[in-house]
Amino acid sequence: MAVNDIYDLIVIGAGPGGSAAAIKAAKAGLKTLIVEKDSIGGTCLNCGCIPTKALLHSSGIYRQAAGASAFGINCKPEIDESAIAEYRDKTVNSLVDGLRASLKASGAEVIFGTASIVSAGDTVTVSVTNSEGLSEYRAKNLILATGSETIIPDIPGVELDVVTDSDRLLKAAKLPESLVIIGGGVIGTEFASFFTDLGRKVTIIEGLPRILSGFDKEISRNAQMILKKRGADIHTGSRVTAISKAEDGSAVVVFETDGSENSVTAEAVMIAVGRKAVIELPDELGIKLKDGRIDTIGPGRTSVKNIFAIGDITSGQQLAHKASAQGENVVAGILDEDSYVCDEIIPACVYTSPEIACVGMTESEAEAAGIDVVSARALTSANAKSVLTGEERGFVKLVADRSKGILIGAQLMCANATDMIGELALSMSNAIVTIDDLNIVRAHPTYEEAIGDALKLLKQKM
Repeated sequence: MAVNDIYDLIVIGAGPGGSAAAIKAAKAGLKTLIVEKDSIGGTCLNCGCIPTKALLHSSGIYRQAAGASAFGINCKPEIDESAIAEYRDKTVNSLVDGLRASLKASGAEVIFGTASIVSAGDTVTVSVTNSEGLSEYRAKNLILATGSETIIPDIPGVELDVVTDSDRLLKAAKLPESLVIIGGGVIGTEFASFFTDLGRKVTIIEGLPRILSGFDKEISRNAQMILKKRGADIHTGSRVTAISKAEDGSAVVVFETDGSENSVTAEAVMIAVGRKAVIELPDELGIKLKDGRIDTIGPGRTSVKNIFAIGDITSGQQLAHKASAQGENVVAGILDEDSYVCDEIIPACVYTSPEIACVGMTESEAEAAGIDVVSARALTSANAKSVLTGEERGFVKLVADRSKGILIGAQLMCANATDMIGELALSMSNAIVTIDDLNIVRAHPTYEEAIGDALKLLKQKM
């Protein structure tokens, strides 16, 4: 067994968080090693965010082309599944190659294999098993960035070959003509948007009273209404009790709603009830967990002084950009620098059509926290850019602390919402920016003008 020199930092996991940490550390002159079990880029880049958004881009173009006659363009688009898959894979491979090049340019050493923590103390010892055997590496600091995996619920029949998850469906050679999605969160609604864009039959079965339950109620209602308008069948407050396979090879899903038993048949079933942290730690290490994730304080600090945790294995939202910010901040702390980036104000985005983007508190959350809250909503039905592009009806909702005169939350459901949310996140990250300071001149015609409209309404209420 090979034993190597001491590194300043070892990072386990080369997803968004681990890669960002390794690149920053290596560029700062720290001797850095990053260990990856599967593929550079992690879930987000290989079987999550990026391939999903590539598919949604393709399906969105198809939907727009199918409705192009409204703009004076007559055409009859055709779906080429192999070409869609080729575009998806080309996009992923290009970004993986770019990340690999960035890691190499930074000076970080990359090895592939399964990593395990052997011991901790003044230095941390990590073993890595791969095709070359077992090697041990020591470091002054260790960052755990091992990510998450799909939660597989305990449902009879969930092991059948007609059942899949988002990871496997993204790599499928052929897309199903009909699909039952168990779970109406972000992953479930994005896949529902993709399949309904292509004219496929989609059924969503969600256990909670509404889809996208973690978002503002108005967003949930609008998202459900639009998906239904596009052909999706949505059952909320429902529990799947069994999955079976019919004689013709199709999947039969049995579910209960308000005590009544129902069933739906489809070519495939996708599990999308959430993701759980991938954590394998020796008990003797003494790292504290909370609700199945690593308990951290400050910039990713665990209960062991030189072991840090970032990304999906820590509490809060499981988002790639949050993991990247955490990784950079942990390295800043190791270097005795101030935090590199604000990782407290984290936007959350859903790439349906129209897009959804939120940051900060909802009105109900602010009220529950005892804040003197005021909110205002501007519909995009009067926004010139939305009208001329024929976008679905949407809105921009802003939430403010009346006593302080500052923005504390924003919920957008409109075209380009995911690109517009950054302006609002920036203002919230600096609490000295008041509502008045945000009333800048916005170009016309742009989607962003809806933010200005919402600000004017908010100002009138304060």
